[in-house]
Amino acid sequence: MSLLLFLVVIISLGCGTLPPIHVSVWQPFAATAALVGGWGLLCHVGVRLIARQAIAGDLDRWQAVTWMERQLAMFRWLTLPAIVLCLGGFGLGRILDDVAVTEQSMAVRAVVLLLPGLLMIAATYSAENYYGALLGYDQTGWRGHVRYVGQLTRTGLAWLVLPVVALMGLCDLVSWVSADPAVNQWLMPLAVVLVVVTALPLFIRRGLKTEPMDPTRQEWVTQILRAVHLQRLAVRRWDTGGTAFNAMVAGMFDPLRTMLVSDRLLDRLPDDQIAMVVLHEAAHVRRRHVPLRMLSVLPAWGAGMLVTRIAGQSDYAVTLGTAAGILFTVLILRIVSYRTERDADRYACRLAAQIGGQVPGVPSTIEQAGASLSAALTRITADHPSTRRATWLHPGLDERLDSLRIHTSPKHKTATAGTMANPAMP
Repeated sequence: MSLLLFLVVIISLGCGTLPPIHVSVWQPFAATAALVGGWGLLCHVGVRLIARQAIAGDLDRWQAVTWMERQLAMFRWLTLPAIVLCLGGFGLGRILDDVAVTEQSMAVRAVVLLLPGLLMIAATYSAENYYGALLGYDQTGWRGHVRYVGQLTRTGLAWLVLPVVALMGLCDLVSWVSADPAVNQWLMPLAVVLVVVTALPLFIRRGLKTEPMDPTRQEWVTQILRAVHLQRLAVRRWDTGGTAFNAMVAGMFDPLRTMLVSDRLLDRLPDDQIAMVVLHEAAHVRRRHVPLRMLSVLPAWGAGMLVTRIAGQSDYAVTLGTAAGILFTVLILRIVSYRTERDADRYACRLAAQIGGQVPGVPSTIEQAGASLSAALTRITADHPSTRRATWLHPGLDERLDSLRIHTSPKHKTATAGTMANPAMP
């Protein structure tokens, strides 16, 4: 998950806790529309200026691409204060109690709060495609443009935004079914948990456009998972149009849990590297990293509730608590995510050493597994050097390679031979 997109969603929703103001409803909408429209125009003008320099030969094309990417990255991060300006400064997020439909529906309220940020991020996707069309990298025409922006929005934003709106819709449904506040107090959290556990994995699986692998590959991956006692974990080929090197596991419990492996990864990497990517994701499941990350957020929002209570009767008490909860969530998730990523790398090597003699194509020693996983990480990030840097939820490439080198060295194996020999298989 991108930190930027996470903050876009959380800050947008958090602005809904600002104290209300009573002004003409059309003023905040008009001001927000003007800002978002100007934002999109500025993004396109900026990339056009760079493209013209590249076409004229005044700027090396590789350097031009770097400038364009940096410029759009700047615009994307500036989206965060722009969201606060639209929802808080202009008051779009503060007049929702005066609009009948947003007052009665949490789902519609969420859509209104999220819309400015989503449109501004989509404008940067549009500008990126516009640059490619000017330089001849991408197809021209509105159909290709819409397809490009839609693909990036679908893979980058939709899987995060739509579940939020769906959960708000569920809360609306519960409140309409039962008007008793005492019943809603326990029914609503129960319904949300059930949806997160059951419906969300299915939504991600369908929303990300997946398909079965070819039978030979499917059987081989299933054999790997069966060997590490994850035979009920479903596996799907993730169709990204050949644009993404990625893999992930959606869901927390079988049989609703699914491993998604991108088309480019399956088509470009050799078997030993694919096996290590699969085992890395299997390690996340075996070590229960997803529920661990979710539980780690609870103290952060507990701290946010404490800040709200300390703020007392202030009009901004809930807003301050929300801001504190966001801050602590970002910090805690970063710490937990870094630890779990390194743990999954190391545990995947241990699993490979255990099953290498049973499944063809899987490295048979910890040293070989570490080398294959390191090669896979290096290849996955080769086409996009920026992905080698540390992000919110992933350590940088060099850090992961150093960790693998240390923990798969013969010296380290000797020091922890008992642990390596019997890693608590169920």
